[in-house]
Amino acid sequence: MADKSPFDVTRRPPAPGAPQAQAPADDKTVIQDVDRVIADAVEAGATDVHFEPLQETLSVRMRIGGSLKHVRDFPEKVRTNVLNRLKVQSGMDITKSRVPQSGFLRKEIGDRKIELYVYVMPSLYGESVVVKLQYKQSATMRLNELGMSAATLTAYKKALGRSSGLYLITGPPGSGKRTTVYASILEVLQPDMLVMGFDPIVKYEVPGMIQGKPDDRGEFSFGDGILSLLKQEPDVAYIGDITNEAEARGTIQGAFAKRKVMARMTANDAINAIQNLIDMGVQPFLLTASLAAVLNQRLIRKLCPACREAYPVTEELVKEIGLRLPADGRFYKSVGCPACGQTGFAGSVAIFELYLPSEELNKMMVAKEPLTAVRQRAQREGLTALKVDGVLKALAGFCTLEEVLNAL
Repeated sequence: MADKSPFDVTRRPPAPGAPQAQAPADDKTVIQDVDRVIADAVEAGATDVHFEPLQETLSVRMRIGGSLKHVRDFPEKVRTNVLNRLKVQSGMDITKSRVPQSGFLRKEIGDRKIELYVYVMPSLYGESVVVKLQYKQSATMRLNELGMSAATLTAYKKALGRSSGLYLITGPPGSGKRTTVYASILEVLQPDMLVMGFDPIVKYEVPGMIQGKPDDRGEFSFGDGILSLLKQEPDVAYIGDITNEAEARGTIQGAFAKRKVMARMTANDAINAIQNLIDMGVQPFLLTASLAAVLNQRLIRKLCPACREAYPVTEELVKEIGLRLPADGRFYKSVGCPACGQTGFAGSVAIFELYLPSEELNKMMVAKEPLTAVRQRAQREGLTALKVDGVLKALAGFCTLEEVLNAL
């Protein structure tokens, strides 16, 4: 009998007809090695762990602070055993090795609750597996802790003061959108409100909020879940990633019913987010009538304050950036020291762009004027571009200029 795993595990039940674990996946050494990799990832605060099949090894890398770090290699002879261990734990079919699969499990390590989302993709030398770690925790971060500039924070809080409307939190994957959404919910949450959310991954738990998530083996779509949530008549509704027309229409419908609707979606900038919804089939006049604010953001590595080094702004940099910079301004570069593990970075910092609709901007969107014209008008009305917010944070020493430019 195999030794008990050091984790308390709740795993998804195997799919109907899927075989039970076979000897390779139950091998004692494999169990210990795989569980140690996950435990080390949790201890390091990794967001995902990649098991990458190469010609002669199975390489393991962890994403820590936004960057991938190689941690170990498994020999080729145990590659299948390691991958089967992950598949068995997350309820996948271990007899299938040439089709994509996904699985799910929960672990408790000490007093920490962690959800692991496991995705398998066939590749040249076997199956590539990524394990995404979601650390269940109570939502405690408030808007004034996210790193918004004073002007952006004041304007966004004022927008949240509206009685109803659609609030879009946008950016690429891994940009901290969920954290901003939950900080926004805490800003408006009141004891006499019904606050509900429907999201593929429930990362934060909020007392007083009803939170739902879809089951990928269920018979209803994410769009069906949105409509079901709205039939509960919440005062504040939170909807996870909008990816298609049905989800977009359901979200807009909810915002028209005199309630606050907060939603996440992937977009390069605030104005492109609006265009993305229109491209999905939402009528511009319906969107502009319900839109309250669009917040776009990026999450970038924060410089270690103990070892960062300043260097002066040069004319070449001014030309490269295309912005007016103070003549005596300084940017900062990473160095590395014992305090940051010789990486030069410690933690993350967010940069933001807030779009607030106006009568003139709404007219331009309905008339389908070029996005460049809409963006120029928004900037004249006070929009601080993502690039500007990033450069200001770089000048303040929070991050490197390179990190900002690479994130745009």
